[in-house]
Amino acid sequence: MLNQSITKGFYGAQFRADGAAFLGLALLCGLAGGFLGAVSHNAGPFHALSHGLLLDLFVLIPAFLGGMGRLVLPGELTTLPGLMVRFDRLAFLILFTGALSAIYGAREPAAFVFSLALWGFGTTFLALSTIVKCLECRVVRFRDLSPFAWSQLLASLGLIVMAPVFMAGLLHDLVAGHTSFASVQFWLGKLQVPVLALVVQLALGAIANLVAFHSTRLKITLPLLMAIPSLLVPVVWAHGVTVPGLSDDWLLGMGVAAPSFGIMALICASLWGRSFALTAALSWSFPALLLLSAGWVLSLFPMRPEAFHSAMLFGAVLALFGCYYRWQEQIPSIAAPHWLCRVHLVAMGVSALAMTPLLPVLQRCGEIGMIVSLFCVAVLGARALLPRQPHSEPSAVKADFS
Repeated sequence: MLNQSITKGFYGAQFRADGAAFLGLALLCGLAGGFLGAVSHNAGPFHALSHGLLLDLFVLIPAFLGGMGRLVLPGELTTLPGLMVRFDRLAFLILFTGALSAIYGAREPAAFVFSLALWGFGTTFLALSTIVKCLECRVVRFRDLSPFAWSQLLASLGLIVMAPVFMAGLLHDLVAGHTSFASVQFWLGKLQVPVLALVVQLALGAIANLVAFHSTRLKITLPLLMAIPSLLVPVVWAHGVTVPGLSDDWLLGMGVAAPSFGIMALICASLWGRSFALTAALSWSFPALLLLSAGWVLSLFPMRPEAFHSAMLFGAVLALFGCYYRWQEQIPSIAAPHWLCRVHLVAMGVSALAMTPLLPVLQRCGEIGMIVSLFCVAVLGARALLPRQPHSEPSAVKADFS
């Protein structure tokens, strides 16, 4: 038993290191993508495509699956196989190379093809590793898996459906003589719907993990709703790639919006009538839910179609930070102080308000908010590198309700 505990602790530490690496990669891609987006108005379409690749593909999927998945899942699983650690590191190297290719594509457009293909290979390895962890290393029945574990498993299955389809389509277009820029631009646009579906589902899974679902009916209903955006949408999308099928609006409405509101309703129903402590994680989850729901309203503004996409991704970012603060709370030696959480949340809130089409005057305030947010992220990263006490291993606990 002692041997098993030491082995689990050893591999758990390796998974935490890998999780920190994936979060660092996501932060790097976010900063590089934001900079390229700022200069794309004057620099041309190559910088804009590099901006889209980095922000749409190399930030949230690696951050949720590779980052928080490697930080949180070891606390919910039994002994972790060492082979999966190698899979994670291979996925990180592939994704890191793909991100560099996306940045270099701003100067050499042929690099965009390698970036998109490497993202497909990297996320496939990451998904395979996550599936093995959730299936082979679980110690409870499927219905007792946490919402976070369900979201990780289902999103990984969705990636396994998507990756071969778009990589085969990309290869077909290149063989047919299409230019690399046009091919990558087309497939990046095609991937936006299924990727958004997976990101929203991962964000809601992280939020739902903070809620105590005592009812067996709710424990069964939640993964069923999660399966619609994470499995049904990629399958229908993959079918529509070769055979005309549902439009993107129908996929977003029926495959993402409807189940997402259902999951939000389950979360609200579990919170209703209970008193609870407003922890740092929960304080991030409420504005995340607000943005994830308000994003659909912003899609009705024809003058700012990008506001819908930005609001949904920003809501997912808030959910990611809430998940990270929850993980840190379980390790007292590195837990962030409450004042840092409040400052960080206010800064991100101002940045989110600056995106709305009704408040353009807040654009300068939004830039200041992003700078403050980056400072807070730097402090969080520095605290995560502090020495940890031997007894401060993260455990799989949910929000305390009384």
